[in-house]
Amino acid sequence: MVNAQSLNQSPYTRYGLGEVVKPMSTSYLGMGSASISLAGHKHINFANPASYGFVAKYSPIFDAGFMGKTSNLETSESSFNGTTVALRNFSLLMPIAKNTGLVFGLMPYSTTGYDITNKGEINGDSVTYNNKGFGSVNRLLFGLGRQIINKGDSVKFSVGANASFLFGTLEKDRTVVFQAPNYYNTKLVDKSIVRGLLFDVGLHYYEKINKNFSYQLGATANLGRAVTGYKDIFAYSYLSSDDQIFENPKDTLIDIVDNKGSFNIPTGVGFGTSVIYKEKFTFSAQYEFQNWQDYSENFDSTSITPSEMRQSHRFSYGIEYDAFSSTNLKDVNVFKISTYRLGFHHGNTPYFISDTHLKQYGISFGISIPLISSGSYSSLSLGFELGKIGTTENGLIADNYFNFNIGFSLLPNMKFDRWFRKRLYD
Repeated sequence: MVNAQSLNQSPYTRYGLGEVVKPMSTSYLGMGSASISLAGHKHINFANPASYGFVAKYSPIFDAGFMGKTSNLETSESSFNGTTVALRNFSLLMPIAKNTGLVFGLMPYSTTGYDITNKGEINGDSVTYNNKGFGSVNRLLFGLGRQIINKGDSVKFSVGANASFLFGTLEKDRTVVFQAPNYYNTKLVDKSIVRGLLFDVGLHYYEKINKNFSYQLGATANLGRAVTGYKDIFAYSYLSSDDQIFENPKDTLIDIVDNKGSFNIPTGVGFGTSVIYKEKFTFSAQYEFQNWQDYSENFDSTSITPSEMRQSHRFSYGIEYDAFSSTNLKDVNVFKISTYRLGFHHGNTPYFISDTHLKQYGISFGISIPLISSGSYSSLSLGFELGKIGTTENGLIADNYFNFNIGFSLLPNMKFDRWFRKRLYD
């Protein structure tokens, strides 16, 4: 039996630090998240910090968004539905020098949420096994990107880097409960506190081939490292009350507090390319890889390298059509001046369970609607994704999910509200 928890409801979030949330503005989700090679001055692209160098002069970008997920968790015998909603990002990109952008923001790094119950027998007595987890790790991000080569509209080359301070708490509980009232049950509470820095870097290249075509290339690397953490581990035996709600502790088996150690986050790389036709159509593709087999938790009391984690691979593809133009700016039908996106992704997840490397695939679509009344490039973006993780074979759980996202990219008025502009008169 599978039950839902807040923030997430995937049973596979029990491994590692949970489900890692891609740092992504809502506007790029509709393209299957194929955004490593994309750069522009209307949206913040967290996937490649080199893109920050494309921020327009006097025109910072404020970006905020929310994400939701509805899942149908399915086994060979039963199913369960659940919905969660959380903050996607809250960020600001500022131009601090010519062709140089600085970003800071808050967003989730990973989420954990599951409640799994199994029945069994020990020496003829019925026993219930429960695994429950909840919590999240947040990311406070600071990024810097700069164009180091700029030949007008013909060639641009940019570099960038992100520094992310991770902080948050995860709790994972395991319980063994006997139906017989005179048996002692056991419970293990594993609480992890994460505090540490992660870094990633990016490169971006743009070239205009002719008046109709241009292309972009992007590359990123997550610089894996050991992130500081603390663990509290508490295990005890207890007798349940008659209504099975209250626990009456009997003996403490393990009691470890503030055990300092580290979570070893593995390295990862990504490569992307995109082609733009007449500044209207964008075709994008990318590949990402991260060696989660190197993930480990190293503490004085425990040292864990989960056997259930493997290398992850993801291929993403997207297409975008931008209907916006100065000739139809005053069109009362906003759908004639919006930007439309469609995407697809597939690959292997980090999870290897029951001799099965779990796969993930999904299709996505989205739209960005310009806020014409603001007199700027501000927009409201919607992104949706239908996908699946896992399988019902070999006693596993399939997560059939629907992601829905809403985000705002707010920019100053193009004529009358230029920010960070040095004024001659006060």
